[in-house]
Amino acid sequence: MPGHGVIVMTAQLLKNITRETLAPLWAREDIPTERIAQALGVTRQAISSKARTLGLPSRAKVRKQLCDNETFRRMWLAGVNSTEMAQHFGYLHRSAIGSRAGVMGLPRRSRSTDTGKTGGWVQTISLAQFFEQDLRERMEAEAKKRKASQ
Repeated sequence: MPGHGVIVMTAQLLKNITRETLAPLWAREDIPTERIAQALGVTRQAISSKARTLGLPSRAKVRKQLCDNETFRRMWLAGVNSTEMAQHFGYLHRSAIGSRAGVMGLPRRSRSTDTGKTGGWVQTISLAQFFEQDLRERMEAEAKKRKASQ
C-alpha cells in the first residue's frame, strides 16, 4: 500500500503534539501555518486538523486586525488606493485589502478601460487626499458646531 508508512508516521507525530505544545505557536500570527507544520514534521492540513481537535480557534479568527473597521470602511468607500491602504495598515499585499472589504460586505470596486495613474480602478484617491478630505470635513463640522453655539 503506497504511502501507508507516511500516514502511520504522521499519525504518530500528531499524537505527540499536545495543546501545550501547539497553542503558543498557533497564537503567533507572525508564524505561517505551513512553517509550524514543517517544524513539527507534518503537513499544513494535518496541523490545522490537530488544532481543531485540540479546540484551538481558527487562525482566520485569531489574525490581527491592523485597523478598526470604521476607518477601513471610510477609506474604502472614499476610494483610497488599495496599495496605499495596505502599506498604511501594515498588510503584506494589497490583495488583503480587497479580501477584507469583501468580508466586511463593502461594495466591490469597478475597473475602467482608462488605466492611467489609478491602475484601471475607477475613482481612486491617494492616502494623502483622503487625509486632507477627512481633515477638511472635521474642520467644517467643528466650525458649524461653534457657529451654532454662538
